[in-house]
Amino acid sequence: MKNTLRIDHAKKLVVMDRTFAKFAANTRSEEYAHLQQVRRDYPNYEIILRQIKRNPNKECYHGLTYEYMEDYIMTHGDAETVKKNYNEFCEMRLISECHSKKFRYPVIKQWFLNQYPEIVRFGMCGKPEVEEVGQEQSANQVRLVG
Repeated sequence: MKNTLRIDHAKKLVVMDRTFAKFAANTRSEEYAHLQQVRRDYPNYEIILRQIKRNPNKECYHGLTYEYMEDYIMTHGDAETVKKNYNEFCEMRLISECHSKKFRYPVIKQWFLNQYPEIVRFGMCGKPEVEEVGQEQSANQVRLVG
């Protein structure tokens, strides 16, 4: 049994992770027996599922793959800039192969975002305002403003 329960005496909580809860659902498992023992030992404690703390301010760039970066480099800028940035991008990818995987993508992503800051600003203006179209046109039509 790799997953265990954690007991928070100060808050009177028994905290289990998602994997432990999944295994404890099987009444024949070791996790189920362990949970029942803890419930007998601490009957007044509340049992909760541990939640991972998330950073709500984290900037995510879903879809920003190497292929997307390469396509974007090839289609934005004049010929000289495209050639320079593409060569630098390829060189960085080649160099990154000797580093561990956790350092490869973040470094190249940061370089790309520094080269093309419009990617960072994309969608930052807020949601577009919606204006309804007049009565003479279909009631289902909506026009984006702005």
